[in-house]
Amino acid sequence: MVNVEQLSSLSRAVDPRYPSNRFVIAGALIAGLATALANLFGLDTGLGPVSAGVGVFLAWAIARELDPDYPASGAVAMPVSMVLSLVIGPASLLVSMGVLLGLRMVAGTVGAPLRTLDIIGVVGLAALLGTNPIGVVGLGAMVIGVVVDEPRRNRTFLITASAMVAFVAAVLVSQLDWTWTNPDTAGWIALVIAVVATVLVIPAALPTASTDRQAGRVRRERVTAARVVAGTAVVAGFALAGGVGIAALAGTVTAALSGTAIRRIGADLS
Repeated sequence: MVNVEQLSSLSRAVDPRYPSNRFVIAGALIAGLATALANLFGLDTGLGPVSAGVGVFLAWAIARELDPDYPASGAVAMPVSMVLSLVIGPASLLVSMGVLLGLRMVAGTVGAPLRTLDIIGVVGLAALLGTNPIGVVGLGAMVIGVVVDEPRRNRTFLITASAMVAFVAAVLVSQLDWTWTNPDTAGWIALVIAVVATVLVIPAALPTASTDRQAGRVRRERVTAARVVAGTAVVAGFALAGGVGIAALAGTVTAALSGTAIRRIGADLS
C-alpha cells in the first residue's frame, strides 16, 4: 500500500487509534447523516450531507493547526461548525481547504519541506480557487504558507509564481462575477465572533507538541502567525464579498477560531 505521507509533506493522517481522530470521524459521519435525515423529512437545513460532514471535519482540522496541543479545540469547533452552517449557510469547502493548507504550512505542524506532490497540489488547488469569487483568500493563505515554510527562496518564488499564474488563468477563463453583498444580522455576528476569537487566542502559548515528520517542537511564533492568518482570512472574505465571504468561512475557519478561544477561556477559568 502506498504511504501518502512518504509522498506529501502536507498530508496528516487521521489515525483512528487516537481518540480525537475517532471523535472527528464519528462527528463528521453523524453531521452528514443527521443533515440527510433532516432534509429527507422536510426540514430545510440549507445544507447538503457532504457539505455538513466535510465542513465539520475541516473545522476540526483547522482548529488542530491553530491549537496543536489541545484536541479539545477541534472537538468544540465541530458543533460550532454545525450551528454556524445552519444559521448562515454552508461554508466554501474549496476556499476552506486552501486556508487549511496555508495554515498548516504557517504553523509548521508537519515539519518537513514541500515535496513534488505538494507543489502540484498547491498549484492545482490555486487553479480551482480561481473559479470561486473569494478564492483569492485561499490562495493568499497558501502563498503566505509557502513563504513562511519553504526554506529555499528560489523554490518559494517558483511555487508562488506558478500558483498565481494558475489562479489568474482560471479567473480569466471562468469570468467570475465579483459582487459584494451586505451581510445579514447573523453574518455580522459571525464576523464579530471571528474577530473577537482571533484577539482572544493571540499570542499562542508555548506549544509542547512535536512536528509530524521531524524531531523538534512546533514553534510558538508560527502558531501565533497561523492564528493571525486565520482571522485575517475571515476579514478578507468579508472585505471581498460581504455576507457571501463571511458565510464561506463561518462553518470552518470561524468555527475553528471559536473552538480555540472557548478552549482557552475554559483553561483560564479552571
